[in-house]
Amino acid sequence: MQAKKRFPNWLKIVLAAFTVLFVLGAIFGEAPEPKLATATAPAPSAPPTTSTSATPTPTPVAVTYTVGSVPDGATVVVKGSDGSVKTVHVLGVLAPPASNGCYAAESLAWASSTLSGKAVTLGAETAQGIALTLPDGQDYATLAIRQGYLKYAATASLPALADTETAAKTAVAGLWGPPCRGTIDAPAPTTTAPAPPPVVTPKPAPVTKAAPPPPPVETTEEAPAQAYYANCSAAKAAGAAPLHRGEPGYRPALDRDGDGVACER
Repeated sequence: MQAKKRFPNWLKIVLAAFTVLFVLGAIFGEAPEPKLATATAPAPSAPPTTSTSATPTPTPVAVTYTVGSVPDGATVVVKGSDGSVKTVHVLGVLAPPASNGCYAAESLAWASSTLSGKAVTLGAETAQGIALTLPDGQDYATLAIRQGYLKYAATASLPALADTETAAKTAVAGLWGPPCRGTIDAPAPTTTAPAPPPVVTPKPAPVTKAAPPPPPVETTEEAPAQAYYANCSAAKAAGAAPLHRGEPGYRPALDRDGDGVACER
């Protein structure tokens, strides 16, 4: 007779647990399914990314400008390094009209020599114009107003330029002096020069004729005849001794004592 097979204790415990769960499920509802431990697969790792350098954005090249021509002291035509050409009105200045403005010729000549062919820097464009900077860093408008070649444009509302113009007026510089005296929108006033005084030409002095030379004096006396005596003996023999100075025959050689009488003895 074979011996009955016995269930292991752990199996009895499991069966008892399931039996309890079954009874509870019948009473309260479905028994929850036992969760089996499942091994969760690790999430796939993202493939390594290789760092690539971003393409740098090219820096825009700054445009440089060179003055091509100067229509008047407040207007210039500039040529850009990119091939552009533009006409620029300088901010804050007024120039004498080229047609009939007082001091127009002087203003244009100065502006042309200061700007023509020079590399300049342009400021931001505004409704009143563009600021212009010279190669040495000076503001063109300030320099032109200070030296009296241009006037300040009040519409620009730049107090620094207004102060510069006040100083130019005080110094009577350029167009603030005569004949313009600050007026640039009209021709220079003309002044009638006084007529020169009449030139008085002196009358020539009367010409006086030289008196004719006096006529030679005619003498009726005959000139004494010339005589020569070899010695006093000859003078005595001729009866002419004594001989006085000035008489014919007198000579110093015969006047031994030099008293003017020869052959007195």
